[in-house]
Amino acid sequence: MKNIYSIVLFVLMILVTACTDVLDTPPTVSPSENIFWQSKDDYDKALTACYNGFIDKNISILSWCLPILDGLTDNARAGANTSKGCAVDEIQDDRATPSGGGDNGLIAHLYKESYSAIARINIFLARLNSYQGGDVADVRDNMIGEAMFLRSYCYYMLYLFYGEVPYITEPLTVENQNQPKLPLEEVYTKLKADIQTAIDKLEDKTYKEAKGHATKGAAKALKARLLMFHAYNDETGKIVNQAEVEEAYNLLDQIKGYSLTKTYAHNFTTDNQNGSDEIVFSIKYLAPNIIHTLDHSYGNNVMFRPLQDLTDVYESGDNRLNQIVAFNDKCTFPGGEEVTLVKSSFTRKMIKWLRPILTQSTPYWSDADLSAQDAVIFRWGELMLLKAEAANELNKSGAYALVNTVRERAGLAPLPGNLSQSDMREAIRKERRVETPFEGGLRFYDMRRWGLMNKLNGGVVLDPQYSGIKMAWKKEHKYLPIPQNQIEFSNGVLVQNPNY
Repeated sequence: MKNIYSIVLFVLMILVTACTDVLDTPPTVSPSENIFWQSKDDYDKALTACYNGFIDKNISILSWCLPILDGLTDNARAGANTSKGCAVDEIQDDRATPSGGGDNGLIAHLYKESYSAIARINIFLARLNSYQGGDVADVRDNMIGEAMFLRSYCYYMLYLFYGEVPYITEPLTVENQNQPKLPLEEVYTKLKADIQTAIDKLEDKTYKEAKGHATKGAAKALKARLLMFHAYNDETGKIVNQAEVEEAYNLLDQIKGYSLTKTYAHNFTTDNQNGSDEIVFSIKYLAPNIIHTLDHSYGNNVMFRPLQDLTDVYESGDNRLNQIVAFNDKCTFPGGEEVTLVKSSFTRKMIKWLRPILTQSTPYWSDADLSAQDAVIFRWGELMLLKAEAANELNKSGAYALVNTVRERAGLAPLPGNLSQSDMREAIRKERRVETPFEGGLRFYDMRRWGLMNKLNGGVVLDPQYSGIKMAWKKEHKYLPIPQNQIEFSNGVLVQNPNY
C-alpha cells in the first residue's frame, strides 16, 4: 500500500515550483514536451505527486498536524509558543489576527498548503484533459476522480475554516493569478458538484484494494460529511435541510467492505495501519524517505494537552480512554509496552498516534525516529456514527445497531433500548466525541454544525489546570481571517473576512 509514494523528485518540480505567494503557482519553467506528459507512466508519477502535495515533514495541517485542530475545541488546550503549535492558542482565546502565528501559524499555513496542493492538482487535470494518448483510456476517469477527490478535500477544509474563498479549477497565469472570493453558498455548490464528479469517476474498491489511492467510498464519505455540515444551522444547532441529511445517509449506506479493527489504537500506529479494514482513506507516509515529526512534536513539544472536560465524558470501563490519553508520566500502551513519557506538570497527555518507542533512559522522541504514521482522514468507526446520526434524525431504524457496535469494541454495554429521538441524539453526539478525539478536526466540525461553540466563550472551566485561562470564542470570528500576505499580494482583489 505504501508504494503510492515511490516517486521521483523531478515530478514534483514539474508540477509546482517554490513560490512565496499561494495563488501565484504556475511553474516558472515549463518542462519540455519531449521530456514529460508523454505517456501513462508520466501521468502515474504526476498523480502520485498530487498525493505528495499533502505531505510535509515540518508541518502539514492537511495530514499529520491535524490533531492540533482539537485545540480549537473543548477537547484540548493548545500549547503556547510550541515550535509547531500553529498559534492555535491565539485563535482559542480570540486573539487571532490576519498575520497571527507568522508563516507557520494555522491561519497562514492551512491556506497556503491547501492552495499549493490545489495548484498542483489543477496542472495535472489540465494536462490530462489535453492528453490524447490511448494508453490512459482505461484509467483516465479514475485518475480524474482521484485528483478531484484530493482537490475537493482541500476545498472542504478551506470552506470549513475560512468560509468564502477563491475557487480555482484551472492553472493560473500571471494575468489571472489574483482571484476573488466566492460567496459561501457558491463555494458549497461548486464543492458539492466536484465531489459528485469524483464519486462518478472513481472505482468502487476498498481502500486496501486500491493500495493507498482514493476510492468511490472515500468520495462518498467526503460528500456525506459536507452535507451533514451544511444541513445544520450552526447557531441553533438544528437541522434546516432534511433532504441533505437523507442524501448523506444514502451515501454512507452505499459504502461497503469496511469493519472495525479489533483494537481501536491500531488505526493510528504505523505497524498496523496497512492491515486495517477500518481506514477508508489516509495520507500515507513511508520511512525513511517520507516522514514527519508527529512523535517529537506531540510527544515532546506537547502541541496540545487533553482537557478534563473531555476525559470526564468517558464511561467507566471504556477501553478507548487509555488508548488515547495517559494520566501519568508512566503509562502502558495498547500493545503492553511500558513507557516513561516526557515529564510535565500537566497530568494528561495524548498518546493516540504516538509510537511506544521510549525507554526510561531516552524519554523523548526525535527526528531520527522517522515517524511515519499515516494521517487517517476517513475511518469506518466515525462514519458509522455519522450514519447513525443521520438515521436518527430521519427516524430510520439502524442507529442503535451502529452505535452499539462501536460501543462493543470499547468494552461498553449497549445503549438502553427505549431512548427518545432527543436522547439518542445526545447519545450519538457523546459517542462521536469519545470515539474521535484528536482526529482530523472532527470535534471542531461537530461543534460548529451542532451550534456548540458558545461553550468556549469563557463561561466554562474546561480544566482546573487552566483555571486562569478562559477561551473566548465569538461567532463573529467563526471563520479564520484570510492571511494578510494574501490580501496584500492580491492588490485589493481579495477582501478580508468580516470582523478582522
